Amino acid sequence: MTHRSTLKRGVLLVAFGTEEQGLLGSKYFVDNAIVPISQIKLMINMDMVGRLNDAKQVYMGGAGTFPGGVELMKELVPPLGLLPVVHAGSVGGSDHVSFYKKNISVLGIHTGGHPQYHTPEDTVELINFKGQKQVCHYIFNAIMKVASTAYDMKFIPQGE
Repeated sequence: MTHRSTLKRGVLLVAFGTEEQGLLGSKYFVDNAIVPISQIKLMINMDMVGRLNDAKQVYMGGAGTFPGGVELMKELVPPLGLLPVVHAGSVGGSDHVSFYKKNISVLGIHTGGHPQYHTPEDTVELINFKGQKQVCHYIFNAIMKVASTAYDMKFIPQGE
């Protein structure tokens, strides 16, 4: 099913590499964007969204970087049965930081740390595919709310 006709804003899907080496991919993108950087209003970063825990907690930082961000992210959760852990001012340290530094609103979404993080033991059989699907529906709903309505997207800097 396509939702293109309902969009009032463009949506770019971008994959970055070399985050651990200093956000190199996302830094390159914001310095060489394929659209004017002033047209990018929100960056949603999905980093480590495959290990939804039994409490169904979805963590996100940066929700305070745009008007009503915290409320929006909590509002979208109930039909999906997830528990949002929303941080307004904590931006975090993943690829979305490159966008934040360019005064672009961000959401850094993840499902929490785990003992296998950055180890060879972090293998595909540990992914919670059903949970990952729930998280992806949540992110899709956020994208559609922001991109298919007149949602007020203004950058709000956070204390660091």
